Amino acid sequence: MIPVILAAGMGKRLKSSVPKPLVKLKGRPMVMHVLEKAFEVSKCDRAVVVINPDFERDFADNIAFPVSYAYQETPRGTADALQKALELIPEGEDILVLYADLILISQESLNSLVELHNESSCDITFLSGISQEKYPYALVERDENDRVVSFEEKKVPDFDPPWEFYIGPIILKKSVVETFIHALKPNKSTGEIYISDIVSMAVADNKIVCGFRTSNTDEFLGVNTPEDLKNAERFLRE
Repeated sequence: MIPVILAAGMGKRLKSSVPKPLVKLKGRPMVMHVLEKAFEVSKCDRAVVVINPDFERDFADNIAFPVSYAYQETPRGTADALQKALELIPEGEDILVLYADLILISQESLNSLVELHNESSCDITFLSGISQEKYPYALVERDENDRVVSFEEKKVPDFDPPWEFYIGPIILKKSVVETFIHALKPNKSTGEIYISDIVSMAVADNKIVCGFRTSNTDEFLGVNTPEDLKNAERFLRE
């Protein structure tokens, strides 16, 4: 299982002089916090980090793990970023995708995610959470047998809470990604392609799609604004 860290975001809302993944929390760049967990759970000896190529030297100066770089020059969505990394992933591998700004995802949740993926022989396994609040994430819907029947990016729920939302970490077989990624169509409002659309197509194709639900709502927090940064610092101290 090879970790792929999506780290090409600039983080303009953070008003930082460095790319968002290199903003420091507790004295370390965010991407280092994520990589540490990725190596621990994957038991792999290398990872792929998707970056904006203009900042490769900055990443190289800050990352103290064995990594290879893939390049996303223009932000065209999470699936586009994953596609840039595919040529660095050997055939037959599973890919653990993590986001450089989701630093509050716990080691326990990642361990449970990998355990579910392996024990249930899943094609795709995602991390989700149950919430009474609406989030601008992919909405997950299941049938009475707990089988995933819908996985839609930014869908506004048309039923009462609680709701289940996909919150970032995901494991995908490389072969499944290659099956669907070239068929993705850009989102009408953003022009981007998303990993969640790969999951949606896999569900429709009756692939084995599994989801581990975390009960820790702190894990929903991404770092996008100065206020998010302060909250993340507080959570990491606790």
